[in-house]
Amino acid sequence: MDIIGIDLGTTNSVATVYTEDGLKHISFDGDFLLPSVVNVSNDGVIVGVKAKNMAMIAHENTAISIKRLMGSKESITLNGKEFTPQEVSSFIIKKIKESAEQEMGEEYNRCVVTVPAYFNENQRDATTQAVKLAGLEVLRVINEPTAAAISYGADRDEDILYGVYDLGGGTFDISIIENSEGLIEVLSTTGDNNLGGDDFDKKLANLIWEKSGFDIELTKKLEIKLNQLAEKTKIALSNEDSVNIDEKFFAKKDGKALHLEVEVTKEEFEELIKDDIDKTIDLLLETLEESNNDIDDLEAIILTGGSSRIPSITDKILERTGKLAILIEDPDKSVSIGAILQGAMIEGVDTDSILVDITPYSLGIATLKGDYDMELIFSKIILKNTPVPTTKTSRYYAVIGYQEAFEIDIYQGENEENLDANIKIGEMLLKVENPVADGAIDVDFRLNQDGMLSVIGREIHTNEIIEGEFKTKISKSTKHSKIEEMDILTQHDKIIIEKINTILGNDTILDEDKEDLKELKKKFLSVSSDEKAPIEEEIIDTIFFLEDI
Repeated sequence: MDIIGIDLGTTNSVATVYTEDGLKHISFDGDFLLPSVVNVSNDGVIVGVKAKNMAMIAHENTAISIKRLMGSKESITLNGKEFTPQEVSSFIIKKIKESAEQEMGEEYNRCVVTVPAYFNENQRDATTQAVKLAGLEVLRVINEPTAAAISYGADRDEDILYGVYDLGGGTFDISIIENSEGLIEVLSTTGDNNLGGDDFDKKLANLIWEKSGFDIELTKKLEIKLNQLAEKTKIALSNEDSVNIDEKFFAKKDGKALHLEVEVTKEEFEELIKDDIDKTIDLLLETLEESNNDIDDLEAIILTGGSSRIPSITDKILERTGKLAILIEDPDKSVSIGAILQGAMIEGVDTDSILVDITPYSLGIATLKGDYDMELIFSKIILKNTPVPTTKTSRYYAVIGYQEAFEIDIYQGENEENLDANIKIGEMLLKVENPVADGAIDVDFRLNQDGMLSVIGREIHTNEIIEGEFKTKISKSTKHSKIEEMDILTQHDKIIIEKINTILGNDTILDEDKEDLKELKKKFLSVSSDEKAPIEEEIIDTIFFLEDI
């Protein structure tokens, strides 16, 4: 089966394939977690843990948390080249494809990719573009909590109503799921596309910086190093009551080393994120209400996503709902497992499951508030939590005789009174070849299983079928050739050596520091690829300190 299940994450990505011997998680530099970090150099593109290392010494050429820009018109400049978010994401997917093919010894041409449940049309479209740029066909785009539900419910025969609480690195989703004899039905979903472990890291990083007492500027380079340290501290606080941070040569002032020595307690960290966790539980209760159930109907709350390991989340859910949340087996892998199982379903493999998903937003158009009121309001056509695929029809009347075209502005959201409170996802131009005096068209709004929209019209008098181009608010990438010709590097020794040589050629660096770096260079060049990682980390730290910061 030439399908990859891809969890394209904000912080880390995971990929799973289906084999005759069962599911196989793809390995990246010795780990199934691929940091969603991209570094662009003159030699090519580095993706993953090596790119994450490079962020400390080449931040201007490194993209972190690009998923948060998906669906926007923003671009990012890396090594003097401008990229869209979907182009940067395509490098991550290309790395996944190449790693899967190298490890499994076969070609992969198709994928099921996951997105946050609360991703809008533009964000889903951008994700699809990224997959296509990487050379894969998109079989299905499914919501992350839905994928986790497939993973959880695939081998369960009992009838159960449960919530999937999905807290990842950059996004939060909550879905209410009903599992009945293998039918996995999503009843309601909501979320926050800007709430996740990355935000916790930043808050913890700010606390560590305040405690350091350093009277120096927090530069971009220092901020990246601080965030990486905060991430490690956060993970440690899941098992420890406190963490003593002791980082020698963390920074420098007036040429002198500054050592970072602070203590952070679990209590301090939990206080930092308390409001964020409360918000997730508010969304859980809101979503439960939208499913027409109450907390007593809920038999379980399943936790997935790396950040859901934080113990205070389980404690807070128990305190506010009376339910003991259950951490899903392999929370980092569950979404990609669900993705590949969905791929297997599409291929006709018997997984004992059938999926019914929903749309997370209402979808509609801009219309006039009244006959004599020129104010525009939001008119819903497809309601939030409608099962997909679905088609809804709306009729539009010409405002002049023999009108040749109908322009429709399409929005997603829930606020019917304030149009601007919703998200404009694009516009549709429907041209009538044979207009009539009193023209009118019926327009079908078709939402497929991926949550992607298509629109088609029919003139009611002539039965003429009217197809138009639905233009989303993001531009389709026209830089395919640039992406295709850029290689994903498996090694970047040359880049590391160039960095070392630049430092060694700097007359302001002390001779003793240069000698230490020369020794590291010698060790780096003498060991095998598998043994380079710890030496590389030491080199990165050394370069970070010796460079101007």
